[in-house]
Amino acid sequence: MVGLRVQTKLFIAIAVNIVLFIGVILFVIKPYFVEKSIEQDRAMTRDQIESVSEVFANHRLMLERILVDWSVWTNAYDFVQNQNETFIENNMGEETLENFGVGAMIFLDRDREVVYSEFTQFYELDREEDKETFTNDLIRYVNSSGIKQSAVYGTDFGPVVFMSHPIVKSDGTGEPGGTLVLIQKIGPDFMAAMSAQAKTKLSISPLSHRQLTVDLDNQFARVSLPLQSVYQDANWELNFSVKRTYYTNTQTMLETGMLGLLVLGLGLLLTLFWTVNQIVTKRLMGIVNQLKWITKERNSRLRIRLHPNQQDEIEEMAISMNEVLDALQQTQKESLTRAFRDSLTRLPNRLAVEEMFVSLPDTTRSIGVMGIDFDNFRRINDQFGQRMGDAMLTFFASRLMFYKEDGFVARIGADEFILIHPEWTTEELMIIANQLVKDLREWGLKQGMNHLTLSISIDELTGPTHHSYEVMMARLDVVLHEAKASGKDQILSYQEIKDGSHYLQALEMERDLRHALRHDEFELYYQPIVSPQPFQVRGVEALIRWHHPQKGFVSPGVFIPVAEQLGLISDVGRWVLVRAITEIQEYAERFDLFLSINVSKRQILDDSFLEALEETLAKTGFPPHRLHVEITESEVGGNVYELQQFIQALKTIGVKISLDDFGVGTSSLSYLQSLRLDIVKIDQNFVKGIPENKFDRALLEGLYQTFQTLGLEIVTEGVERPEQLAFVLEYSGSLIQGYHYSKPIPVNQLHLYLRKTVMTQI
Repeated sequence: MVGLRVQTKLFIAIAVNIVLFIGVILFVIKPYFVEKSIEQDRAMTRDQIESVSEVFANHRLMLERILVDWSVWTNAYDFVQNQNETFIENNMGEETLENFGVGAMIFLDRDREVVYSEFTQFYELDREEDKETFTNDLIRYVNSSGIKQSAVYGTDFGPVVFMSHPIVKSDGTGEPGGTLVLIQKIGPDFMAAMSAQAKTKLSISPLSHRQLTVDLDNQFARVSLPLQSVYQDANWELNFSVKRTYYTNTQTMLETGMLGLLVLGLGLLLTLFWTVNQIVTKRLMGIVNQLKWITKERNSRLRIRLHPNQQDEIEEMAISMNEVLDALQQTQKESLTRAFRDSLTRLPNRLAVEEMFVSLPDTTRSIGVMGIDFDNFRRINDQFGQRMGDAMLTFFASRLMFYKEDGFVARIGADEFILIHPEWTTEELMIIANQLVKDLREWGLKQGMNHLTLSISIDELTGPTHHSYEVMMARLDVVLHEAKASGKDQILSYQEIKDGSHYLQALEMERDLRHALRHDEFELYYQPIVSPQPFQVRGVEALIRWHHPQKGFVSPGVFIPVAEQLGLISDVGRWVLVRAITEIQEYAERFDLFLSINVSKRQILDDSFLEALEETLAKTGFPPHRLHVEITESEVGGNVYELQQFIQALKTIGVKISLDDFGVGTSSLSYLQSLRLDIVKIDQNFVKGIPENKFDRALLEGLYQTFQTLGLEIVTEGVERPEQLAFVLEYSGSLIQGYHYSKPIPVNQLHLYLRKTVMTQI
């Protein structure tokens, strides 16, 4: 629930509780009541089944009593024996069967022959032939043994209750004289009467269930009761339905209750939501919006509006927030004081100077500024103690405040101060500067501190473009740098040094170098390295050139040392590596050339070259064995271990190592073995005096013999004249690099040179 409003969270919490409450009703309370209602309906169904069974059992018992009364009777016995001719006349009338509720009564003799039969309810049997047929059909059900029986049989006129009993004397003695059969038609009237007694609507159907069956649906329990449970023989069953009153009532009650709870819960939820929104959320949001407005306005004086007539927790919170804002305002004031004031001198600090320039009026024409830096301030603290140093700073701050008039003074560093005064000229600032130097010297003499000096820079900013803190500090820093470089204890103005400042030139060179790297002002020239006998161009050395947009060609001897000093040489070296491999890759494969590039000491120490080399080789697919990395002899001294690690990494990659400008440094020949070099390039200074200078001839001849003995490949640099070439060929098999064959040329001219001079192309 991260990111939700409190109102939404409360709404969700209430909704979850309502859902949980409804869930408890659905899954706990409802099943309990439903199960109870089902049990009650089962009991009611059992009672109804017992009631129906009892009604039919009572009817059977009634018929059995009638049957016994008429069959265990001497008069009836005599009648079926043809010994009582007045039996029917005396005992059977038109309403006898109707009074008994019997549909038919049949007297049979011992041979199961009809002695007499009487029918009622069977209105379909109008003819004697039909009655005889119906009677004969029923007689076959009479047990030949004469045992009494009760059954329900199906006939063409529907089901009937069939009951029979042997006719015997009243005292029960003697053999049965015949059989008395009672027939009860199970018609609509009968079923209506039985339904009234059972208090449920009954129906009868042929037997389809061998036992009592109760089928349930949502409304009724539908019962199928075989009549075999009441009569000895019956292929019929009773069907009736018992309404599931408890179940349906419970379901209706629960559904209505659930709906009511849902409506009630929804109403409660909306009511609580509205109430919380009006009483809590709306007021809280009002406070939040006011806080946002206060934050947007960034005005520490603004406060949250209070409502005195609403004294509750929210109002107390608003009061507490205002108290917090009061405390923050006070803290801000104190912080601003500390942030814009120097704690020792109580002067404004560097931040205050920046703020002053921001609020400077646009109408200001010129600004006189003076930067003051104490010379050897650390030594003063170490020699006389920090308390004396602080006292000196405090005194000097008081003198600045004395001289500033309508100007602005600040302490911008540990031992640095600045004085700014609109409309003051350089000459006026010079007067103040000299007076400050005098005051400090006199104070120092009183304290026993001799030779207290200041380096002071003065500038006059004219024009709106110069009226910025950054421009002012940059110009003052340049002047202070020149003052320190000139031996300190100097008062210099920017106008005095701006044309001849080496520091400014270095800054300008740095700016131009960075611009050149970003805007691709550098270019590579390539000088061929040749094998004279037989003549073949074996490789090229990549040399960087810079064509400045305004200054024209800038010598590598000028900008390379500056790049080394400023830490830009790694970026320049990375550019040379990538550009050289990209430009020479095609020629290296076509003309079987190696590519030689230079690395600096900084590149070796910061591992930038190795990272760029592996990345470039992987990206371009340039063969490592065609790449020669040149290390100048001046880089060897004092860094042997780092150099060995660097060379080992290059050899692991497959790159060859050259020692460039051999003879101009101070390295010993022992380095040649410890560094595991592949190639030595002899500096051109050894070749200049050849063949005239005997010393140079002897020295160069000895170097050739030494390098050949060590198994090193040699490249002689600076060969310009034929006689120099002849000497090299006489005493060595060295490769040649020099103007005799070619000066450094751009890549488009290199292509023409190779086409003209290379005899064998790969």
